[in-house]
Formats: sequence, C-alpha cells, structure tokens
Amino acid sequence: MTLSIRSDRAEAVHALLGQVTGHELRGEGRVYGGGLNKIEPSELARISAAPFVELWPEIGADVQSQRKLFG
Repeated sequence: MTLSIRSDRAEAVHALLGQVTGHELRGEGRVYGGGLNKIEPSELARISAAPFVELWPEIGADVQSQRKLFG
C-alpha cells in the first residue's frame, strides 16, 4: 500500500515519522568523521513499524510477507 493510493493517510504517516527519536535514528545509522550522522534505507528499515501497524492493522500482513522475501 502506498501513499499515492491512500493519500488520506499522509498526515498520519508524517506525524508517526515525526515521533521517531534522534536516538533511534542514530542507533541504526552510522557516524562519519566530524560527527556527521547518516542513515541508509536498509538501516532505516530496522526502526520499528509497530506504531503504523497499531494504527492500520491490515498492513501487518504486508510486513510479514516482506520478512519472507527479505528475511
């Protein structure tokens, strides 16, 4: 399910992403010289999606399918 299909959820997705703490992001990303923090998509994928699944339980099945593909 994408936001282009369910654009009515964009505001809620933005709010949930805003709740991800800097500590969570730094814990999954990497630090370069001079203190530059960087996070790659594969690292970002390790941050919990539980708040999204709690709000929209139907996406839980999609998460399980992806685990089978990429797990």
